[in-house]
Amino acid sequence: MLNCMESNSIGHKTPAVAQASLEAISADRQKLASRTRAPAWYYPVLGIVTAAIVSSPAINSPGWMASVIAGACAVIVFLEYAYRKSTGLSTNRIPGPRSLLILIGIGVLVLVMLFVSALLAVAGQHAWIVATAAIGFLTMFPGGLFYDRIYGAELRRGL
Repeated sequence: MLNCMESNSIGHKTPAVAQASLEAISADRQKLASRTRAPAWYYPVLGIVTAAIVSSPAINSPGWMASVIAGACAVIVFLEYAYRKSTGLSTNRIPGPRSLLILIGIGVLVLVMLFVSALLAVAGQHAWIVATAAIGFLTMFPGGLFYDRIYGAELRRGL
């Protein structure tokens, strides 16, 4: 006969108790996924900040360019603080592979747009930097909402 440690259970649980436990876990996942959704203002502000960073090579003065980037980074830190305050949560890991791929894609696209902006600034094509800034904004605003949706779905599934 197996003892409690060998059977990996304490006492004899019924299938109904096990089902209730699984339903409680599912309810917790649903609640957590709904709490992690960013506030409505979060991604538009993040998009504007990203557009400012991407368009910063258009500024001819290195000092002003550094100031814009430093200010944008400060806003990003504030956004993270406001997100924690609003949701009561701090995320420190990605729940699944799809949300990780979306984050990597967003990051790569923003870096590419920053590089393209720098090339356009060197080439004297400052008017085209508006397009790269717009792509940076659109990457973060709708892209962030898409990330939120996938992140929540992966939390609900328990990935």
